[in-house]
Amino acid sequence: MHIAYYTTRRPIATSMFFLAVVLLGVVSFSRLPVNLLPDITFPRLLIWTNYRDVGPVEIEEFVTIPIEETVSTVPGVQRVHSTSRAGISLVTVEFTWGTDMDFTALTLREKLDNLSPILPREV
Repeated sequence: MHIAYYTTRRPIATSMFFLAVVLLGVVSFSRLPVNLLPDITFPRLLIWTNYRDVGPVEIEEFVTIPIEETVSTVPGVQRVHSTSRAGISLVTVEFTWGTDMDFTALTLREKLDNLSPILPREV
């Protein structure tokens, strides 16, 4: 026999079945955790360096390039982007997804501390 035969012969059972399905759907939907703005942190670190009263060419030569070379040796680096302006050097380091940023930031800080003798004193 077909399902149409049973559903037409037992309308109350069919109605109760669909009511139970709808009720379970409503209960499940109300307990479903939905976050409209999930916490997504991009694996990126910024290195901001001040070197007052110095032009962009000198900033790039004495500050930005050594920082870029040092930063590129950190494991997990995907891309290094830098901007040199008068008195300011900004180096952006992007890492691959899934990188442990706490450990990576610690490693990067150690490498930058080792770079301090090479950089000018005023930096």
